[in-house]
Amino acid sequence: MENSPSLAPFARRLRIAALAAAVAVPLLAVVALFAPEGLVNATDTTLPPRLGAGVALIAALLLAAGLVALATMLAEVAGGSVFGAASTRQFRRFARYLLLSVLAGIVLPLLAQVALIVFAGRRQLMFDLSDQDVIGLIVAALLFFVARLFDEAARLDEDSRSIV
Repeated sequence: MENSPSLAPFARRLRIAALAAAVAVPLLAVVALFAPEGLVNATDTTLPPRLGAGVALIAALLLAAGLVALATMLAEVAGGSVFGAASTRQFRRFARYLLLSVLAGIVLPLLAQVALIVFAGRRQLMFDLSDQDVIGLIVAALLFFVARLFDEAARLDEDSRSIV
């Protein structure tokens, strides 16, 4: 399906923003990981700062991979392929990495706490599920639904082309 002329420049600008975020997000996590003790406060207070920053780095790398997939999809859209197989596949990849990033932010702190209990004698396990985590899970699930809508739109587009 051909996209309207106004979609291409918008897709290009979004692609640049996605690529910039794909670099910035892990870079900020690396800064937090290697910053002097006490300089950067981790948002996860259930873990020691360095361990929390390590967990954040893993989630950030997964998010960055998703943003690269999103940028690839936006390049397809800018090139005129709105509902092509390549663009819907990249959009689905973006949704998958976003979901993995959110899940990593929820599950990895728990696993790190279990490791601290087993290996460091810690006695407390805290489960912290924020509204941001819940919204992230809902958004990721919604993006999978949107990917299915794209697949259906591509099928309908192909059907209409074969009729004409």
